[in-house]
Amino acid sequence: MIHEVVSPESLKRAEYGEERSKIIIAHHTTPEQAGEIFSKVKPRLAVYSHIVLPSATEQDLIPPTRKMYSGALELGEDLMVIEVGEKMEVRRPKIFSP
Repeated sequence: MIHEVVSPESLKRAEYGEERSKIIIAHHTTPEQAGEIFSKVKPRLAVYSHIVLPSATEQDLIPPTRKMYSGALELGEDLMVIEVGEKMEVRRPKIFSP
């Protein structure tokens, strides 16, 4: 299951202001809310995509999600590949350095 998520913590760090942050959060799913959804759906793999703000860290997203969901969970990233079959295989892009 691929799901979007908003990190209230990253909004605080970006100093978006309380009113603007409330508006953004109202249009997205918090990690805790996503955790509730994942626990009901019980996907073989849950993946966060469209992470608001992109500066959100693993610490901002995973621990709050784990309050409700203990299954397989990945943070999506550009060019990540997920092979769906009997097994779920996640391949992250290789980082090229000049």
